[in-house]
Amino acid sequence: MKQPDIRSVLYDAEHNMTYQVLAYRQLSELEMVQTVKLYLAQPKILKLKTRERNKTVTTRSLMGSELAAAFVA
Repeated sequence: MKQPDIRSVLYDAEHNMTYQVLAYRQLSELEMVQTVKLYLAQPKILKLKTRERNKTVTTRSLMGSELAAAFVA
């Protein structure tokens, strides 16, 4: 399966964090927020005592892929 190659960027000024979301199509802001929320809900992130700051995080999304379309249908 082809890897996602379209980059959408969301910036969190409060924590000086940049979230780069790789997807199969350009994502809306709501879709980017949902993907970032899924990233932040991971157990390894929840275990951190303080929120990450001053970083750039890259994550992937299945939105726009054939696999995602199969879930909708």
